[in-house]
Amino acid sequence: MSLRAKLLSIILGLLALTTLILDLALYSSLNSFLYQRLDEQLVSSMSSASHVLVNGDLNGGLVPQSALGQWPVGTYIEFIDRSGVGLTLPIKAANNTIGPPPNLIRSAGKSVSYTFQVGQVTTVKAVGESQDLSYRVLAIDESLPIGSGLVVVALPETQVDATLHRLLVVELLVSVGVLLLLSSIGSASLRFGLRPIQAMTDTASAIADGQLDRRVEAKGTGTEVLRLANALNKMLERIQSALDRSKNSEERLRVFIADVSHELRTPLTSIQGYAELYKAGALQNEADLKRSIERIESEAKRMSALVEDLLLLARMDQNRPLILEPIDLSHLVELAVTDASVVQPERKFDVNLAQNLWVLGDKNQITQVVANLMSNVRSHTPPDSPVWVSTHRISKLEPIPPGAKSTSKDIGDLFGSVDPTIKELLWESYARLEVRDSGPGIEPENLSKVFERFYRSDASRSRAQGGAGLGLSLVAAIVHAHGGRAWVYSAGLGKGTTFGVDLPLIEPDSVE
Repeated sequence: MSLRAKLLSIILGLLALTTLILDLALYSSLNSFLYQRLDEQLVSSMSSASHVLVNGDLNGGLVPQSALGQWPVGTYIEFIDRSGVGLTLPIKAANNTIGPPPNLIRSAGKSVSYTFQVGQVTTVKAVGESQDLSYRVLAIDESLPIGSGLVVVALPETQVDATLHRLLVVELLVSVGVLLLLSSIGSASLRFGLRPIQAMTDTASAIADGQLDRRVEAKGTGTEVLRLANALNKMLERIQSALDRSKNSEERLRVFIADVSHELRTPLTSIQGYAELYKAGALQNEADLKRSIERIESEAKRMSALVEDLLLLARMDQNRPLILEPIDLSHLVELAVTDASVVQPERKFDVNLAQNLWVLGDKNQITQVVANLMSNVRSHTPPDSPVWVSTHRISKLEPIPPGAKSTSKDIGDLFGSVDPTIKELLWESYARLEVRDSGPGIEPENLSKVFERFYRSDASRSRAQGGAGLGLSLVAAIVHAHGGRAWVYSAGLGKGTTFGVDLPLIEPDSVE
């Protein structure tokens, strides 16, 4: 049975029960009222019953014409003497046929037995076994000129029974009609009200068949069905989003494996090539042999650095706890700038570092973040181009510069989650590190891809410069694990690039 049929059956059952209770209550109330009125009429008529018996036509069995309006047609007035002999006077109009008289005497003789109680209103059947006629009877003991005995008045229940029968028929017809009408209205209302559920069923079936973009059409608010439709749509959106993220993760994993294979194959091919040259005897003089050994060593170092970076990324993915300690960020940046100046003395560094910028983190990893940013400048900008380096405090709600792109919201899928200790703390301020160069720049549409593994925006960021494309990915992974964010900004090609790192800041007085 369908849900609509079940609901309709329940509603009609309740309506039928309610209608039955109302019909019974109305029938019982009218029945009580009519019989009460009949009994009152019976009691009030007793005072004139004796007069009718004295002045009536005893031989003809008729009451005086003036008494016909006091009782309904079919009423019987009877006098029963002490021996049980009765005198009966029926109330009837001319040419009227009335029913048989009431059966008042159960047994006669020395001990007379009656079918009624003297002084109490009693219901008595008419004479004859097959008669369905009943009377309301009242008897009192009186002494009349015609003798001493019981004066009995019997009012027929014919009109009361007829009225109750008509009421029963009307109630039955009205109840059936009302139930049929409400059944039609209820069926139409349920069909309209449950239409969203049918739409949900169709949508769920379509989704099961592979149409993952289907949604339930929900109009209006306030009803349970519409709230269910909205909740279902939200659930489907989340499922779709999760599936999309899963597909993207799988695609990134395939690309990652392909890039790793390519990055490892390049140095391995070089090492294998020089080894084959040596094996074939092509390296005859000492200069060629020395140059080959240097190239083998260079490629081995490059491969070793790539493997180390991959291992670090793998550890970040495993969400290993960080070795946390207070770190003076400005001091680390100052050391990194000093090292970069030694490597490239011709490059000018404009440094503006704020004091007492302490962050809570893993010192080795934060050091690598700063070093990778400096290495990125060194690898992708001319050696004589200036670099601006600064650190300062920002509020928690301060956004990144307009036009900049930060790490994506699903960075946790790439680099794991934030360290639990850092995640539990409430941070009000952040320390911002900015490294700005005047190099070749990046197209704005490529900014969001900068922190992806093995990504290079253009030919200027090529393998010829020795990078594997993992440095900025490591920056993003480490900063994310420390509860911060990495971002990049460039106005376009030839306009330089700014890399930024925001890390949660601890107050100097909390540093031991």
